[in-house]
Amino acid sequence: MSGVIFLFFVISLLLFVGAFHYFKLLQQSASYPPKKIVKQKVLVLATGGAAMLLIGIILMIFS
Repeated sequence: MSGVIFLFFVISLLLFVGAFHYFKLLQQSASYPPKKIVKQKVLVLATGGAAMLLIGIILMIFS
């Protein structure tokens, strides 16, 4: 069970790193993907990261 919990935390970390990457891309003045698409990617990755982190914490508490 600890391997599954660890997997959720690793996936959460990777999603947050991706969100941070796109957030830094959003701060640049000229970027190839339109800012609307970059904002959507940041939102999806951050939401997914928060969900995976929450699932990992819940599994860690109840196991």
